[in-house]
Amino acid sequence: MVWIKRLIFSLPFLIAALLTILMASADHFHLYREHIAGYGFLFGTPWAWLIDRGWLPTFHNYWLRAAIGYLFILWIPATLYSISIWLLFFAIAKLRTRSR
Repeated sequence: MVWIKRLIFSLPFLIAALLTILMASADHFHLYREHIAGYGFLFGTPWAWLIDRGWLPTFHNYWLRAAIGYLFILWIPATLYSISIWLLFFAIAKLRTRSR
């Protein structure tokens, strides 16, 4: 059961890593990247209100701008998903111990 929990906690980070690799490779090979970017925005949509706050700085360096974009669109939502899953498991464990 411990390994299943660890896999579930790391699943958002695996998805973010896969989307980062897909977006970077599509950008590198000049492919049609709007579909992959759509998956990235779909992944981060529940947390979009955090991104819309204007915290995204503007950089003139392309790679730095892309890295900050990946951070805000993929990696911060992955962290928030993982924390949400952890809180869900924590609440379930507390309810189980309370009912016993």
